[in-house]
Amino acid sequence: MKKMSLLNIVLLFVTLSMLYSLIATILQALQQSQAQASATWFLAFEIVLGLGLIFLPRIIAKIGKFSLPDVIYLFFLLFIYGSVYLGTVNHFYSIVAHWDKGLHLLSGPLVSAFGLSLLGAMLPKDIIFRLSRSFVYLYGVAFGVLGGVLWEFYEFTCDSFGMNLQRYMQAGKPLVGRAALLDTMGDLWMDFIGAALFMVFVIIKLAKDKHWLKNFEFHKI
Repeated sequence: MKKMSLLNIVLLFVTLSMLYSLIATILQALQQSQAQASATWFLAFEIVLGLGLIFLPRIIAKIGKFSLPDVIYLFFLLFIYGSVYLGTVNHFYSIVAHWDKGLHLLSGPLVSAFGLSLLGAMLPKDIIFRLSRSFVYLYGVAFGVLGGVLWEFYEFTCDSFGMNLQRYMQAGKPLVGRAALLDTMGDLWMDFIGAALFMVFVIIKLAKDKHWLKNFEFHKI
């Protein structure tokens, strides 16, 4: 019997968890009054979207006829599980202190890993294997932080339309000075720390095997 990989175990766990919550949420909505059920049905819709998201990379890979690197997909699954299932469906954003910061800590490695895949796609293989580990480290960290900056741009743009993604308002009043910067700068610090720690792991692996970056390559199938 073939042993299941860590990736497939995580995928199975995430899928079953979200399916269980979807069924429980639908049953709850059916037992509620029409006024109460609207919010519950919307929650069920969010779970369906989350289920779609976890399989979206594999669908895109199948359509594009390329293999999806396990390390990137694993980080992606953990991020979706933490943000959509635990954060939104189970309200961890409001009941667990600094849950959002933990997700930014995880998103740093996710974006850095994707950046390494782009590096492999843009450069000839013989050049990639000759890159210094210092360059690879700085590139990976910089790409991870860039992803965090772009996300803050997105949140800032949304907040321009009356949202509060950057937590610049409290009790309906805008914060000022350093208080208004805390959420954004805290997010960026977590992006940086996550990317920096992940790239330390990458450099350790490269010191043992200079071809280890193959784990981040997208292959045509």
